[in-house]
Amino acid sequence: MHADAAFIAAMALSAAGTLVLARLAPRAGLLDHPGGRKAHARAVPLVGGLAIFAALALAATLAGVAFAAGIFLACVAMVVAVGAWDDLREIAPRWKLAVQVLACGLMIWGADVQLRSVGDLLGWRPIGLMMFSVPLTIFAVVGVANAVNMMDGLDGLAGSIAFVAFAWYAAVAYGSGVDNAFVVALIFCGAIGGFLLFNLRLPGHAQARVFLGDAGSLSLGFALGWFAVDLTQGTDRAFPPIAALWVVLLPLADCVSLMARRIRAGRSPFAADRRHIHHYLQARGLSATQSLALLVAISTAFGAVGYFGWRARVPEPMLFWPFFFGYFGYHFWIQRAWRALEADA
Repeated sequence: MHADAAFIAAMALSAAGTLVLARLAPRAGLLDHPGGRKAHARAVPLVGGLAIFAALALAATLAGVAFAAGIFLACVAMVVAVGAWDDLREIAPRWKLAVQVLACGLMIWGADVQLRSVGDLLGWRPIGLMMFSVPLTIFAVVGVANAVNMMDGLDGLAGSIAFVAFAWYAAVAYGSGVDNAFVVALIFCGAIGGFLLFNLRLPGHAQARVFLGDAGSLSLGFALGWFAVDLTQGTDRAFPPIAALWVVLLPLADCVSLMARRIRAGRSPFAADRRHIHHYLQARGLSATQSLALLVAISTAFGAVGYFGWRARVPEPMLFWPFFFGYFGYHFWIQRAWRALEADA
């Protein structure tokens, strides 16, 4: 099966799976009920992640890449399972973290996907991680997984951000000649696209009909973390790690900044609140659809910096320093922006 056919198959399978699972969700108890910080007015099925993974596995099998991607699929399945468990029972965060770490262990020692270097960030020479390789690999992948998870607070946002990121990684894999990674990334785009048909606020629907759930947001983030490592490591990988970070800059910046602000306020970095960038945009008067469009456009632009910087052979320090100072610029801006908003209230 050609890659374009695999994309279409994944989209069709995901859309069909979403419809079927949404009907079964009330019986299984996989519903997100309104109340508290939640803005939706009715119970919404939490089956998007399950539908996406089922479509991924089936389309990968049809495309003939399931065996080559077996360990990857097993790791994603682990994260989907613990996420679905949380969607069903609201388990303690430590259990979700433990399974993510186990999945990272299988990734590292089973598939030899490991962050051994962060590249030539300073223009001197590539910076090897040596004894810190394993812990920093786990930290990076779990960090991306939870950053995407934390973006899942606006209809269509986490799915759209993941779609854009996988599209950029598919382009990188294609340009690097990494065929299996290209097909799997394209399948992810198709599977996410099928889900977004029910998650976006399309004409005639005032709110999402289906949510990703933790099964979806955590697994998509984990998969993006895997791709970010896999496409940047080894002698046959041309994509620099800093360019891969540009692809997922928006969720990372939002997550790290928000956790830093919570710690500074004397709260747990994992405490839930409504201080994400999409909450700020809506508080400033943008609609949910306008906020979504703006953030997806920004994320697409960030990914373009990484991709075209790589294609143009821009030196890695010239990608690193804008990334570094850009994050701190965002952090101090959003911190002051919230203060100004509260002062105006």
